Amino acid sequence: MSEVININYDKISTCLEQGLQININENIAGMLNSQASVVTFQAKEVILHEGEKSLNLYYILNGIVRGYYTDNQGNDITKCFSYENGFFSSEGLRTRESSSFSIECLEMCQCIRLPYSLIDEIIQTDDHLKEIFHRLYIMEVEKLEKRAKNLILMSAEERYIDFCSQCPELFRRIDLQYIASYIGIRAASLSRIRKEMKK
Repeated sequence: MSEVININYDKISTCLEQGLQININENIAGMLNSQASVVTFQAKEVILHEGEKSLNLYYILNGIVRGYYTDNQGNDITKCFSYENGFFSSEGLRTRESSSFSIECLEMCQCIRLPYSLIDEIIQTDDHLKEIFHRLYIMEVEKLEKRAKNLILMSAEERYIDFCSQCPELFRRIDLQYIASYIGIRAASLSRIRKEMKK
């Protein structure tokens, strides 16, 4: 179960300004500080199950989450990771539909919880922040396109090397089984690749 943390009035807008390196005007800051909240999730806690409807976007202050699909045999397949200064649960903001995948914390996570209704209000109020949200969405699409291309064109070893290059902090913090699932191979195959690379 998540736990809401009491913070100073100006903390949320300040955290977002610093983390995203943006300027937030006084009006938007007031909206953020009155409607958003800081929450903590425990490691291994599933924040959102596939088929559930989310009402919130989350910005990560500390920790890592992963999104995953569940196949017909009950196996989970990692879709994505998000960590400090990143967002998650954006699918519901875009589609307003039930989630097509589950979201799990891999570490204890402290996040800013932003209701979709607040995001809508901010986008309608501030063109600059609207452009920032649009840019973040484009970056997410580009990341998904690159991953799809890598899965088709790269070898398993190349995909692992690319993952380590793109996410140098993550591969030391995430279990190999999740990295293997993300790059489309079995954990045993990734262990063999790592052993070969050390020779």
